[in-house]
Amino acid sequence: MTQTENVRCWVDCWRAAVPNEVAVTDEAQAARWDKRAEHFARHRDEGRSQKRTAGVFALLEEAGFHPEGATVLDIGCGPGSLSLPLARAGADVTALDISTGMLDRLREAAGREGLSINAVECSWWTADIDELGLREKFDLVIASMTPGVRDVETFDRMMACSRRFCYYSNFIRRGSDKAHNEIVEEILGEKRHNHSRGPGLVYPFMYLYVLGYRPLLRFSHTQRTRELDWVEAAEEMIRALGRNRDISSDAEEKIREHYKDASPDGTYRSEAEVYSGMMVWSVTDRDG
Repeated sequence: MTQTENVRCWVDCWRAAVPNEVAVTDEAQAARWDKRAEHFARHRDEGRSQKRTAGVFALLEEAGFHPEGATVLDIGCGPGSLSLPLARAGADVTALDISTGMLDRLREAAGREGLSINAVECSWWTADIDELGLREKFDLVIASMTPGVRDVETFDRMMACSRRFCYYSNFIRRGSDKAHNEIVEEILGEKRHNHSRGPGLVYPFMYLYVLGYRPLLRFSHTQRTRELDWVEAAEEMIRALGRNRDISSDAEEKIREHYKDASPDGTYRSEAEVYSGMMVWSVTDRDG
């Protein structure tokens, strides 16, 4: 089998395996992330965030990327988890997101620190990179844990904006808290998935590999344990589930009862584990 046939085969596999989300509009995506913007700002774990950022910078340095004076495009930047540290390190950052709320949080943080970041409100699903003037413009293009890069086309679009390096990260396996799974299945009557929607890490990595790229890879495993008052835990779950669906008042009451029953001493204890990965590669370094 030739390389071209290998690539075509893997692309077909990717397209067949990833859920079809064409019914999700740009407007629905923007509304969803606007709802989450304030939550991101309030519940940011600075310790975990700093540790994660340090890991990203270490991998970028190992690949040969240095931020000072470099141009960076951050796709699906959110509130600036990577855009802000890169700007602090001297990079010229263009931060792109579909959510007005997320970009507002980014602008506020940049303003407080006196950082100059070019914030662009745009859907990566439908972006015209030539019209936007993004093609081959950046030393580094980032797509970190973002639904913006959802398929081969949006992944290729990301690579087309780089003249040197790309960084991509996503989930390998994301476990949910037991209560979440039970509520989704038993109360909301929906099918539960043990994987994240979108390509995850495996499909993009194998796509790069059959194209002849050899990205640097790092994997991580985190296990999170939390203790919350059952009322707070129930309301948090209702808010989280309500970002993607309408929840009836009857279902809300059932969710509250579920948490109350699962917390005999008034405290709900949750556990969830996540496997994720990140990779960096040079768009000019390719075998064959």
